[in-house]
Amino acid sequence: IPHNNPDNRGETRHFTISSAPFQKKIMLTTHYLFEESSSLKKTLFAHKPGDIVEGVKVDGTFTLRPEEKKLVFIAGGIGITPYHAMLLELVQNKDYRNIILLYSNKDEEHVVFKDTIESLTKEYPGLKVFYLFSPQRADAGFIQKTVPDFTERVFYLSGPIRMVKAVEEVLQQLEVPLENIRKDYFPRVDE
Repeated sequence: IPHNNPDNRGETRHFTISSAPFQKKIMLTTHYLFEESSSLKKTLFAHKPGDIVEGVKVDGTFTLRPEEKKLVFIAGGIGITPYHAMLLELVQNKDYRNIILLYSNKDEEHVVFKDTIESLTKEYPGLKVFYLFSPQRADAGFIQKTVPDFTERVFYLSGPIRMVKAVEEVLQQLEVPLENIRKDYFPRVDE
């Protein structure tokens, strides 16, 4: 998003599509902290409906595989966006896999899509949701307690790069095979 006087974060960002494929509009979700946000986000939020924003290199491989039936989604903050899209699509297709969602945030106020997630737990047999609030972490003890069959599951990790790396290390300590760990991360920048 070209704009005057960009700050040190520049004019480009990576966003995850948070709408499901069956939905008619593409939805991107981000945090916006008003005065504390970057110059790019301030410019983005100053746009009006109908304004054009350029998207380049639309791609990604953080997608579900049909053979994976027992999953753990671990989200850090806005890292919930791909799971929002995945869960909506699974419900739409009545593809009810066994999923445990571990969703970590600073506090309850920062939980994105909480109403949708709570609604999906009523519609989706086999979906269990656990919220973690700072200073709680998805450490080995928490994973063993909430996911007792963790050795039988495929783990999807999405959030800030530090969180994703930390959880990946925990999973390796628990001897979860690398082929059962899928990652989607973004640089951690406080805006």
